[in-house]
Amino acid sequence: MGTNAAWWSLEALNAEVPDHHHDSTVENLDGIFDASDELRCFRKEHVPVVEIEKWQLHDDPDDAEGIAKIENLRRAIRAGVRLPAIVLVHVPGGPRFEQFSDPRYAGTYHLLEGRHRYNAAYQEQTPTIFAWVAHIGCCGGPGADLVAAESGG
Repeated sequence: MGTNAAWWSLEALNAEVPDHHHDSTVENLDGIFDASDELRCFRKEHVPVVEIEKWQLHDDPDDAEGIAKIENLRRAIRAGVRLPAIVLVHVPGGPRFEQFSDPRYAGTYHLLEGRHRYNAAYQEQTPTIFAWVAHIGCCGGPGADLVAAESGG
């Protein structure tokens, strides 16, 4: 896994390359991982696609719009187009949600943003995908920053 040694905040990464789903990404980072978009816990990495939790794989045959997006992205991958980063959280301890603890969905990275890009890379059997990866309390990254603030500590 290739990595950029600098620590970034999601806020700084979004300023560098704006994400049109930034608000929901911030909400998920806060709600699931107790981290703000100012926490300097992100690294730019190339992550093995097979290590991303598979519960976000597309499985709705009636979602024509989603299928079309994935197909367009697959064509882009085959053409050698460099796609924008997806946003992941490294979860070496396993899934955060009981309903996704099924071994079929296991992975060491939780997808926060970039579902269609992830699906395209998975379907194309791309070995790695470029991602902004949060390391909250692991791999030398800081602990969550919202827990202490909410508890007054």
